[in-house]
Amino acid sequence: IQTRDETLYLRADVDVDLFRSAGADARRMGTRAAYQVAFALYSGELLPENRYDDWAAAPREELAALAADLQQESDALGDTKLFGLPADTSSFIGRARELAELRALLRRTRLLTLSGTGGTGKTRLALELARSAESDYGAGAAIVELATLTDPRLIPEAMAAALDVRPLPQQELVDALVVFLAQRTMLLVLDNCEHVLAATAALVNTLLRGAPQLTILTTSREPLRVPGEIVFRVPSLGIPNPNQVQGPEQLLEYESVSLFVARAAAAAPSFVLDDDNAADVARICLRLDGLPLALELAAGRLGALSPEAIASRLDDRFQLLRSGSQAAPTRQQTLSATLQWSHDLLETDEKVLFRRLGIFAGGCELEAVEEVCVGDGLSSGEIADALARLAEKSLVVVDDPRGGRRYRLLETVRMYARERLDESDERPTLAQLHAGWALELAARQQGSPRLDPERENLRVALDTLLAQAPREALRLCVSLLPFWLRRIELDEASRRFEQALAAADDRTALAAEALLAASAIRFRAGALPEGVPLAERSRALAEEVGDSYQEWRALQFLGEFGIAADDIDAATPWLERALELARREGFAAAEAVSIHSLGVAAWIVGDLESADKLIARSIGDLRALSGSGDTVPSLLNIAEIRPEDAQGRPGVRHLFQDTLQPFVEVSCDAAASYAIANQAGIARLRHDLPRAWNLLDESEARFRTAGDDAGLSTVLVRRAYTSLAAGEVTRAHHDLEAARQLRAGLSDRRGLGLVLSGLGLVETALGNFDVAEARLAEARDTFRRAGDRWGLASTLWRTADLAFARKDLDAAEAALEEAHVVLEVTHRERWLASTLVGLAEVAMLRGDPDRAAGFLRDARQRYAARDDLGGVASIDERLESVAKAALRDGEDTRDITRSTATTKGRKS
Repeated sequence: IQTRDETLYLRADVDVDLFRSAGADARRMGTRAAYQVAFALYSGELLPENRYDDWAAAPREELAALAADLQQESDALGDTKLFGLPADTSSFIGRARELAELRALLRRTRLLTLSGTGGTGKTRLALELARSAESDYGAGAAIVELATLTDPRLIPEAMAAALDVRPLPQQELVDALVVFLAQRTMLLVLDNCEHVLAATAALVNTLLRGAPQLTILTTSREPLRVPGEIVFRVPSLGIPNPNQVQGPEQLLEYESVSLFVARAAAAAPSFVLDDDNAADVARICLRLDGLPLALELAAGRLGALSPEAIASRLDDRFQLLRSGSQAAPTRQQTLSATLQWSHDLLETDEKVLFRRLGIFAGGCELEAVEEVCVGDGLSSGEIADALARLAEKSLVVVDDPRGGRRYRLLETVRMYARERLDESDERPTLAQLHAGWALELAARQQGSPRLDPERENLRVALDTLLAQAPREALRLCVSLLPFWLRRIELDEASRRFEQALAAADDRTALAAEALLAASAIRFRAGALPEGVPLAERSRALAEEVGDSYQEWRALQFLGEFGIAADDIDAATPWLERALELARREGFAAAEAVSIHSLGVAAWIVGDLESADKLIARSIGDLRALSGSGDTVPSLLNIAEIRPEDAQGRPGVRHLFQDTLQPFVEVSCDAAASYAIANQAGIARLRHDLPRAWNLLDESEARFRTAGDDAGLSTVLVRRAYTSLAAGEVTRAHHDLEAARQLRAGLSDRRGLGLVLSGLGLVETALGNFDVAEARLAEARDTFRRAGDRWGLASTLWRTADLAFARKDLDAAEAALEEAHVVLEVTHRERWLASTLVGLAEVAMLRGDPDRAAGFLRDARQRYAARDDLGGVASIDERLESVAKAALRDGEDTRDITRSTATTKGRKS
């Protein structure tokens, strides 16, 4: 058995030998890293000072001399980098904004964590950041990969191996790491910490406390929660706008597309992004959420599949994207594996909530999660906390828009959650709860912008109800009518009503209401021949089930169909029957609406005196019902300047302002305010501008008092067109801009499109042609995508106005010809006639009076078909002008002046 002094002497002797060996290694290698290893041994505790006498002087003096020599040699080497980072195996695409922001954050903190969903490219971004910042650190940068560790106790071992740190005998490895790092200014990257989070956090805290010049960059699917940590959520790559059609050059500006194309070129060298495949590539990037891992896996399939084939198979993306690089970690070789890696790390309550969140589409608010996801292992009190933990673990994305905080799963993550939901057998129950929540929300919100973020949820709920409860699907469609009208999602609305009506096969008051709502969608689209039979079926069914109010609504709407088609002979009997029914049943508010519509019918045929009296009477009745709580459909409005007011300027003279959404209910007060604005339109057409202004002032004051921005925006549009009639273009521009801001705030797509069209007209008048084109292009795109023929035709007229101002007859003709094609479906004869007049003007400006006369004769027949003698007279005047022009050119005018016999009918 050794004595204590002998033991101490033997320890000292061993340390001297280690130091000698380390010093020799340092001199042989000639690197500061090797010298630092030797210094670490020398700085170890050899012996307490009070025991030095027990140690021979010669070894002690030799040790000190060797240390001094080594220090001098090390200082002579300068600030040499100790470590390096792995080389790139492929190009780094995009992330310029993120890199700039992260470089700035590294200057502010000693601990920066890149957090995000699996597959967002955290590791690649961290390496690129480390490379770009490496020169800022004297000892350089090093990376420690933790993904393969299964035992948290091995983290110090992995770090020591990466840094080539060896502890002294009897020295703890963590202490050796602290000693080593304390003498260096360096950046240490710890990659994939989430599965050993607590142990990593503890070690990081220790290192930062003991090594003041150390900066640590980590990647983790959730934060470490160490004091001083800054967390940077790594977003997906930018994705194309789903509402825009973009060509290859535009698409390459999106980082997701650039990455896909770069990786596609490696998988299929002949691949080129072009017009033929651009839409499919955009769809791939969009549906894969811009996730770099998913995009790279998809691009790798191009050796066997076309972009179209890949895009069409993304509903089964986990099977499609199953073969990645064999050099990648196992968890990154398939899309499913990287999500399973995250899922396996969740607590039990987190797994339950995660799979149930898969029932939502497009995100949701906390209240919705609490209503739908509660029960069977998850109490309402646990949901908020579990949801927050899922967000911290990067499985839930938290958005904070103006309307309030929302929680969502990326679509790829959501599909994985739905697979877990199917495995649990909870999906049927969750689907019913989700549909019930959506049904109640739609009924409560009545089309308000509050529903906009729930668009995808509403679609999912409708699918559920169509399969499980068709009558409730019908009810949801009726509740969504104002939502679809405001957003002008007409094709989808029409399809959904058709599906629900067929599935329910119902003969109830609800079915009658749904039929009328479906006809309103066709009305908005300008498809009058399709809408009228639906309204007639609604009226007949309402009469059958004894729902008098629904019958009145159907009669009223059939009359408004006639007005929209310029067929007052058809409209008037319907409106008179509606008025009679309202009086018989005591529907006072409905009676006022029918009187107003009869006034609009008189307005259309040019009987402005009768129109004024009828609308004034309607206003009086609606005022009397103020505060009654009754609601009425928004009032139909037609406002236009007739062709004979052209004043020698080419173009279509109709000014399409608004035809309010029928069957979007408003209060009697609001209806009176709208009617007053309509009366101002009559005063304007009667050239009584002072009265028109007084009426508009009154209507505006009423809407402002009520805080009704929708009504206020309507009055501002009317004010703008009244200003145009007075030649006050600048004032018109001011009011239209104010209306534009209001309608943007209301998310009123159709109203905004009409304002943009009006601004195009005003900017043209001001000579701001480029601005006018931008406004008109946006409006055209809005109405084309929505299938809104009225809005599109009116915007095409304004487009022709701009082309006339630019003296571009080809563009003017193209716009008018498209408007003609659009309007043919609507059967709106006066609008078609006005468009033909515009085409005639193009022909005249080209010196072709024969062609001009052909257009004018067609227009004359359309006016005559509607017994519009005023329109016929205006065309006859134009035909005479054309004949005179032809005569001056020496042409035969007999065909030009030939016209149909004067048609009996109303005066205009």
